[in-house]
Amino acid sequence: MVNSDRLNRWLTLGANVGILAGLILVAVQIQQNSQLVRMQLLNDGNLASNEIWASAAGEKPMEALAKAIENPEELTFTEFLENDVYLFSNMNLLYRNYELAREGIFNENEWQASVETLAPYFIANKFGRIWWREEGSAFFNPEFSAFVNKQLEDEEAMDSQAYWLLIRAQLSKSK
Repeated sequence: MVNSDRLNRWLTLGANVGILAGLILVAVQIQQNSQLVRMQLLNDGNLASNEIWASAAGEKPMEALAKAIENPEELTFTEFLENDVYLFSNMNLLYRNYELAREGIFNENEWQASVETLAPYFIANKFGRIWWREEGSAFFNPEFSAFVNKQLEDEEAMDSQAYWLLIRAQLSKSK
């Protein structure tokens, strides 16, 4: 009878520990689901914002972008707005990676690598740098903006025009 009581106590203890472990696992799963929903909402909001802005890009956004790089002083207000949409949408996509890293989906190196690679491509020209300084950087988290600013410190950072000129020069040499 003593062994039976002892066995019952151990079985009861084991059952209670099992129930407690199950409750802990359910709580962890609820927390993970909440984080995934939050991440999805951040991602959806970011993409919806870009879709709204993209619809305002105008009929020939690349012509406005080329003019902003080659002759920024001659931009009309409409062309400025087209460039504003283009630059904001692209920087917002980079910011999305930053937000996903803050949620634990990406790591810091991943969002920083995308900024190191693409931010100069979009804004390392006269118009882009001024746009970023005067308008763009204010939309984003200060940590993100500071990292973008760091990329723009390099005066030799290559924007889209610099790549075009490099490729054009190589094509001319290959003739």
